[in-house]
Amino acid sequence: MGTGRQIAEYALGAYECKGGYIFGTQGIEWTQARQTAMEQNRKDDPNYTESIRYGKKWIGHKVWDCSGLTKKAAEHAGASIHHGSNSTWNGDCSRKGELTNGLALPIGAFVFVYNEKKKNRSHIGVVTGENEVTEASCARLGVIKSKIYGDKWDEWGLCKGVDFDFIPGEDPGPVPPEPTAPGPDKKPTLRQGDRGTYVTMMQEELQAIGYNIGSTGADGIFGKNTRSAVVAFQESSGLTADGICGPKTWAALDAAQPGPEPKPEPEEDRYTVTIPGVSLQQAEELCKEWSGASMKKE
Repeated sequence: MGTGRQIAEYALGAYECKGGYIFGTQGIEWTQARQTAMEQNRKDDPNYTESIRYGKKWIGHKVWDCSGLTKKAAEHAGASIHHGSNSTWNGDCSRKGELTNGLALPIGAFVFVYNEKKKNRSHIGVVTGENEVTEASCARLGVIKSKIYGDKWDEWGLCKGVDFDFIPGEDPGPVPPEPTAPGPDKKPTLRQGDRGTYVTMMQEELQAIGYNIGSTGADGIFGKNTRSAVVAFQESSGLTADGICGPKTWAALDAAQPGPEPKPEPEEDRYTVTIPGVSLQQAEELCKEWSGASMKKE
């Protein structure tokens, strides 16, 4: 059985890789071709209005909608649930209830926005910290973090088939440490303008194999100098030199990293022995007898 912490791990990974939001998606990489198709085929569908408007900013990023993120996060923990926040509430929660201020929720629990007018759940997110939700918010913002209490969340639920640290309303006991990223596919696609831990990692790998990323070094900012280094590396590796660090560039970078320096061979111990009154042959025989060593004439 999977755990709530695995659900949270996936959601945090989506946040760390600067995930975006496109209605109806479940963690695919957004491309210009997909954006164009959406603009042509979904222009009259109000569900896609915002995604069409802001979709271009997510090209090159992984994208989800709110319930697409929770569905894939549940799969990461070995559970299969519906793609739809209302369907998840109705059919995929082993326990659920109203979110009262200060109610402790376990890591990986779902939280819901209740639409009073429509009498359904219009939005869903994942608890990833003591007062923290990670959610695929909207096409304008993408995957973000928000607060559990005093924000928009009205209800909570625990995914069926998943083990949680405790049940809300019961004694939670000792609280284990919060989960950390990365989640989906480990390393995100990076391009000029990105910032963060993965940019620093990429810069350090480029430096380790001799590429100049500029005077600021591995500062976690994907600027012009870093892009030039990525392009140079891609050219030398036979990759498409587009300055974007995607899966193939990451793989080539990892493969190109220098291994540990070999340990130097220990120097042979050498001694000078002076034995007065004997010949060289006699001295050599004495050394062999007492030490097993051989002598070299200098």
